Amino acid sequence: MVSTVHSITISYVASQKKRKQLSSREAQAKFKGLSKKIFMDVGGSLPREVKRLNKAVYSTVMEVRAFVEEDESWAAEIPRGRGDVHRNTWLMVNCIKSMQDKARYHDTQYLRGLIDDSVLHLKELLLRKSELCSDQSLRYLFLLNNSYLVAMMVEAWSLLVEPWSKHEWRPAPECLKYMNRYLDVSWGHVQSHMPKTAFVHGSGRLQMLFCMLAPLQNWKRTASRAKFESAFHKTYQAQRFWKVPNPQLRDELRKTITERVVPGYRSYLRKHPELERGGSSSPDVLEEMLGELFEG
Repeated sequence: MVSTVHSITISYVASQKKRKQLSSREAQAKFKGLSKKIFMDVGGSLPREVKRLNKAVYSTVMEVRAFVEEDESWAAEIPRGRGDVHRNTWLMVNCIKSMQDKARYHDTQYLRGLIDDSVLHLKELLLRKSELCSDQSLRYLFLLNNSYLVAMMVEAWSLLVEPWSKHEWRPAPECLKYMNRYLDVSWGHVQSHMPKTAFVHGSGRLQMLFCMLAPLQNWKRTASRAKFESAFHKTYQAQRFWKVPNPQLRDELRKTITERVVPGYRSYLRKHPELERGGSSSPDVLEEMLGELFEG
């Protein structure tokens, strides 16, 4: 009797385990079927959602572009800002940065294309708006400041240098182009007033003629120095409060101007010591003045 009860008990327990296993398999099968259905539903809607997102991003970018393009403050604010980075440039740069941040997690060919197109559009816009500035020196400083911000914020690759020269400052080619144009327009005429020293070779008659004309040559040298100093001070006073907000770019621009202007002036005075007592500014004074430019 006991053995019979034991057999019935074992049989019952086994049947219950089998039923549980069966129900577990059925549940797994149902879950797999439901998961597949959800995945197919989401997968089918995902392209539509991506398309909607791309459309919303494109619409927003176009609105920002239109606002920046139609803003009437460009002509007034470039001189008022003394060549500083324009607020509309910041607006576009932040818009592009936002797209770049999203592209890190949702990188699509469409989004990359929109980023590249927006950078190109901003560069062309800055070039067109800069033409509203009547002062060419200020125009190129404005282009230098704004293009440097674009290169630094959204085109960091354009400022990269080789590993062996990582401590060397190298602007992007576009920035270097605007820097050189600024230097030529602003300081080229200052350099032009410092003539090169002439050396006389030839017969005794030519040397005698040169000695007779020496007073006239000294007068011309004095006049050249006066013109040089006048041109320097005029340019300095006009640009004294212009602004270069980036410290690295500001230091490099000061250094480049100093190297273009001061050494030639210093060398000229050394070759003509009779001129050192006259004039209003020594090379050291000019160098110190240039070190104060672009603070705004």
